[in-house]
Amino acid sequence: MSAPARPGTRGVVLAACLVTALVPLGSTSVAVALPRIGAALGAGTGGVVALVTGYLVVTAACQPVAGALGDRWGRRRSCLAGTAASGIAALLAAASPDLPVLVVLRCAQAACGALALVNAAAVLRVAVPAERRGRAFGAVGAAAIAAAAAGPALGGLATGLAGWRGAFLVTLPVAAAALPVAARALPPEVSGPAARTPFDLTGALLLLAVLGGGAALLSRAGSLPTAVVAAGAVLVAAGGAWFTAHERGTRTPVLDVRVLGIRTVSAAGLAVATGNAALYTALLVVPLLVGSAASVPLLLCLLVGAGVTALGGGRLADRWGRRRPAVLGGVLVAGAGAGLVWTDPGDDPVRAGVLLAGCGVGQGLAAAAVQVAGLEALPPERAGLASGVWSTCRYVGSIAGSSLLPTLVAGGSGAPAFVLVAVGGALSAAAAVALPTRRARVRPPPSG
Repeated sequence: MSAPARPGTRGVVLAACLVTALVPLGSTSVAVALPRIGAALGAGTGGVVALVTGYLVVTAACQPVAGALGDRWGRRRSCLAGTAASGIAALLAAASPDLPVLVVLRCAQAACGALALVNAAAVLRVAVPAERRGRAFGAVGAAAIAAAAAGPALGGLATGLAGWRGAFLVTLPVAAAALPVAARALPPEVSGPAARTPFDLTGALLLLAVLGGGAALLSRAGSLPTAVVAAGAVLVAAGGAWFTAHERGTRTPVLDVRVLGIRTVSAAGLAVATGNAALYTALLVVPLLVGSAASVPLLLCLLVGAGVTALGGGRLADRWGRRRPAVLGGVLVAGAGAGLVWTDPGDDPVRAGVLLAGCGVGQGLAAAAVQVAGLEALPPERAGLASGVWSTCRYVGSIAGSSLLPTLVAGGSGAPAFVLVAVGGALSAAAAVALPTRRARVRPPPSG
């Protein structure tokens, strides 16, 4: 792909902020409506959580696919198409007659959102100079977290006005605003040799099957016989091995697994996966513990804390290097999660709100540093691949947290879920120790 002149970075950052906001807003605006969806459609906890899990599985599986498509179609075109299609899918989801149709349309919305999200990040990686890249991604991270923070309030308001269907309409104004801004700000690109190479459809389907199978197994593990769980784990592991072997053997892999041999790529991937597992577990368990209405102020504590801190976290990543903000953020999440283990959000909402805000602050500090480290580990011409790998790891963590939730809350207590929050924060901090203190020197993936 040819390298166009560097566009005005402010417009690109604004476009990336709006496009990136679509995915988390679509997730959290629906989270508060889950109890009503379950009651209206006759679905239990596992059924309504499938709306979240399916959304995350498809988003994760489509991240590397989106990067590959961006290499073929151009990142600008992919971003615009994904944004428009995501809005259409959300509109159709609001008219769903039953749960299966709703799940399918949610998955379509996720796939389109992934196409837009990955390519917006790839454009930003190339357009913004290295010395300001942390701040730029901090702004995008803050926008994503602000969208996630606004989601519960907007979803609750829309649900109150229009029933559970209203929660799926919340993303439409953002998509409508993002389209003209992105069309004006994102630079046109010329398709290169990638446009003429075959697309790895087999790899894409295998990745979707492995992630979907793993999520289904985690969500049902508590209600299945041990033998069935063990057999399912073997199948998922076999599928993962098949996927890895296929990707190593194909000339145009949808996810070049060789890049995971680069220390910064694997460290950033593990840090974001475990950190997002903590975040999504906290985000989803609170409404299940206290109900939709009472969960809104608690979730705002979590997400506003993350959004406000993300801006400062990006600046610290530029000033301190990528490692220190990421480690500090993980430590804060671990400490706050440990406090939540001994806190009942229903009985002591003030203490729970403070601790959830602590989780949010830690997440905000770490977010930009981890993302920039992961994207800088590969050269600019492979920004789509780097963005896809990082985003896939991010959503794998989200899938793990949301899939384990039915098992963790089966006993009626939130303590097991908050243990996972604390462990996720600690693992994220440990992985971040391997990130570079300064901006990484890029190098190609190791050879076969």
